[in-house]
Amino acid sequence: MAISESADRYEGNPEELRAWQKRMGFTYESAAAALGMSRSGYSSLISKSNPVYIDLRTALACAAIEHGIEPLPGKPDADGSDHK
Repeated sequence: MAISESADRYEGNPEELRAWQKRMGFTYESAAAALGMSRSGYSSLISKSNPVYIDLRTALACAAIEHGIEPLPGKPDADGSDHK
């Protein structure tokens, strides 16, 4: 994943997101939950047929999760998950 040289927009690579999921031992469901998104939202990020733009926030969250960095303190959402 890299910042595009033609613009200041970060463009994440779906293949690298799949590799992150595999390294972490996550299923679609657990990867989505770790990133605070729906399974369908996560699936759209790694779709081979129609990949969606992976933003810097998501890429940084993947790196933080992989390195064991906890999110900043906050109160849980109504569904019990942490704000991300």
